[in-house]
Amino acid sequence: MPRTAEQNEEIRAATRAAILDSAMRLFAEKGYAHTTTRNIATEAGLSVGLMYHYFSNKESLLQAVFDTVMARIDEAITAVLQNNPPGERLAGLLHTIFDLLAGEPEFWALFYMLRTQPAIMAVLGDDFRQRTASLRACFVEELELTDRTDPELEAYYLYSVVEGTIQQYLLDPASYPLAAIVEKMIVQFGGKQT
Repeated sequence: MPRTAEQNEEIRAATRAAILDSAMRLFAEKGYAHTTTRNIATEAGLSVGLMYHYFSNKESLLQAVFDTVMARIDEAITAVLQNNPPGERLAGLLHTIFDLLAGEPEFWALFYMLRTQPAIMAVLGDDFRQRTASLRACFVEELELTDRTDPELEAYYLYSVVEGTIQQYLLDPASYPLAAIVEKMIVQFGGKQT
């Protein structure tokens, strides 16, 4: 019996996901510059020709990995922004960021390693900077409502604290006091400045 259109679509989605997972893992382990499309296809259990049916080249695959990761983050952040009034979003944003991190530390460790590779930044650097600026703008909006004297500078500082926390947590997720650090950030940045 031939497959239905729905079954074919499920197979395509599963194959695409396998390619993306393999690419992300290999980009992190071997480096983007040292990972070939053949490596990715082999890891995903596919022929190179079939992989090219899904992605035209390694750069388009890298862009798809980035877009997939960012879609997960965007969905979670958008929910916080839509479900909380201005002035009450900072705690939700911070909890969301770190809940994503704690929920899948292996995934985020791989993603973080990708971000530090020069070959990847050459392709995606502008996208990373745009995403960083967007989240920092959310921080600025919230900090303006806490009467900060320089909310933009505070947002840069908060973003730096977030990045440092991510790095420290990824180094030792078993013993890092993530929940306590998140609460400390909320207290430090969420209240009115005197």
